[in-house]
Amino acid sequence: MANKSKDILLKKSNLLKECGDAYRYAVEVISKDSPTAEVICRSSAEICQNCAEECVDLESASSSKDPTYDMCLEYASLCEELLNYVHVTDKVKIEKTM
Repeated sequence: MANKSKDILLKKSNLLKECGDAYRYAVEVISKDSPTAEVICRSSAEICQNCAEECVDLESASSSKDPTYDMCLEYASLCEELLNYVHVTDKVKIEKTM
């Protein structure tokens, strides 16, 4: 039983790391003013949502409640905020050309 709990904890840790990596990559792409920023932010948010869903699946196999799900959703929210930033920045760039 202890081995199963250890495996679940490791899986959740990896899911959280994947969310953090996705968010950091989205920030990096935005900071470089990349034309792919919108796609990357959207994909990063989706990755974090998928990780949160995987956490729910793991929760049903685990006897203890863990905040990993909420942290994955928070990363998804941060990626969506970056996406909004990209939209606002693009709108300002377009207005400057007019």
